[in-house]
Amino acid sequence: MAAEPNVAALQELGKRVFFDEISVPQTQSCSSCHNPDAGWTSPSSAINAGQVVFPGAVHKRAGGRKPPTIGYASLAPNFGDSPLVGIDIGFGPLPPCAAGAIGLSCAGGVFWDGRATGEAIGAEVFAGDTKLAAAYTQFLGPVADQALGPFPNDVEQNVPDGRDDGLPGAEFVCRHVVKSSYAPLYTKAWGSAPDCKKGVAVSFKRIAVAISAWEHSSEVNSFSSLRDFALAQDDDDSPGDFPLADFTDQENLGHDLFYGLTSALNPTGKNANCSACHNSGGPTSRGNEPGQLYTDNSFHHLGIPPNFDAANFDPNAPDLGLARHTTPDATTASGHASAFRTPTLRNVDRRERNGFVKAYMHNGYFKRLEDVVHFYNTARLKADAVKCPAGTTAAQARARDCWPVAEVNNGAQASSAGVNLLGDLGLSRAEEKAIVAYLKTLSDTQVVKKPKPYKAKGY
Repeated sequence: MAAEPNVAALQELGKRVFFDEISVPQTQSCSSCHNPDAGWTSPSSAINAGQVVFPGAVHKRAGGRKPPTIGYASLAPNFGDSPLVGIDIGFGPLPPCAAGAIGLSCAGGVFWDGRATGEAIGAEVFAGDTKLAAAYTQFLGPVADQALGPFPNDVEQNVPDGRDDGLPGAEFVCRHVVKSSYAPLYTKAWGSAPDCKKGVAVSFKRIAVAISAWEHSSEVNSFSSLRDFALAQDDDDSPGDFPLADFTDQENLGHDLFYGLTSALNPTGKNANCSACHNSGGPTSRGNEPGQLYTDNSFHHLGIPPNFDAANFDPNAPDLGLARHTTPDATTASGHASAFRTPTLRNVDRRERNGFVKAYMHNGYFKRLEDVVHFYNTARLKADAVKCPAGTTAAQARARDCWPVAEVNNGAQASSAGVNLLGDLGLSRAEEKAIVAYLKTLSDTQVVKKPKPYKAKGY
């Protein structure tokens, strides 16, 4: 008999797996690196200020990048061509992603390099059940694929191989869920208990789909920021559009600079170019879309300086980002070299407490939004390899009024003269502060808490 879909049970299953310490040793969960109090990224101020890369279950073992946020990541499309492919954006029609020209040609997927593409889990999880397929297909995609990766990764949850049917970690995770108090949720969601023998790969994939289902929920994507409330409740002369009555002049100016809008606060229409990348509403967006995601889901080489403090940093092996995913033999000259996925700006300033240090960019080079915005404003003007040699921290760079050159300095970065997307924006110090003030309005006010011990519910 066909199973009856139960989205509520599927999402609660995913939430409980997300917060469960399924690791060896049993010390780490998904939430260890993707903490809601910290905007779904690293919850450790000390790690953010230092090595940036969050250690895995095994003490002192870590990867090489800052944990990306999982907030709103479920809304990313599968990895592939950017919607801009074929459009002339200033230097001829943009070629397909596979051509390897520039990162902007590619879009979608998750992880910093897009390697969770949305193709790892398919209709096999429904076993021909059309009802399950109709209800749960919406949860397939990049974040479901991503959920498979951290469990067997030796620098993350480190679960051992077993009889995995070609999917590392499958048996261990499956048996952990079978023994858990919340195991009935799996049966409620899928119509049968996990099969940790002959059906172990499908069972593991179904657990990943459950994590994705929860990441699709309004708990994770709450759209509950000051910006969202102010937009919904706006009752001034332009309801539902900026300026917002509940914003300060500084916050409204930051928005206008972000989108390059001419207004009473920004009479010349000065453009900080933020919306060129951090924008899901298209080139004509005024930033008043209720569902604005503040990302184009694409990839950009921003010319970020190297972070010598990051775990496993090797000055002789720069992080090539997207190129490692798309080009097996990538070099610094590859078209996708050092292009990284544009993260959402929602929750960009979300922190558990005052004084908490956050880390920004894939390598955590920046520790303050003020420094990020100043870099975007001045990266090309103040690049100085003498005053700011490689290894200079962001704090030192601000004190010296200069920036180190890019970790991958191949002339294709957004701050180069040929691209000119950032680095010479002409913003005043007050305008930089206005943009930071606007970014701080994007933090969700609804914060998820770890679930209490499972008790059976009626759904």
